[in-house]
Amino acid sequence: MAQSESEVPEESDGSEVVEPKPDPERAQQTTNSLYWVCAAVSLLVGVFQYSRVLADPGAAGVLGWVGLAVVTLLLLGLAGLYVLCALERVTLKDRVLGRFDLFQVSTLLLVVTILVAVLIPPRSTTALSLLLPWGIGYWLYHLVAPQPDGDSSAEV
Repeated sequence: MAQSESEVPEESDGSEVVEPKPDPERAQQTTNSLYWVCAAVSLLVGVFQYSRVLADPGAAGVLGWVGLAVVTLLLLGLAGLYVLCALERVTLKDRVLGRFDLFQVSTLLLVVTILVAVLIPPRSTTALSLLLPWGIGYWLYHLVAPQPDGDSSAEV
């Protein structure tokens, strides 16, 4: 795979290596792609949760089906949040409820989803895989972009 000139460090006089310049458009594209991955993984967790329950529908009982409906709504909320971030309509730093931002709300959704999903018979831990998209979101939430003048206090 060929690399472009902006990706390969150039040597000016043979002794110095010049750092490549950051490309903000490419960085935003990568961020959006990661949010799409988060949305897809969240929906896949729902599919796996359904497959576990549908493998033995009699074992779930009424509370299991109610729990599955709640998990479905919570997963759709998480996936929807990641999709909105990928479409750049919102960011995880947007304030929604007083001092709470979307990242904190997504963390609450994650915890409730995992608790409810683990309690659904046959008590599988499939929902723990939601920690992957949450971890990616955590990383993106705390990611700081370097400034051209050397000040690294600006956020992505």
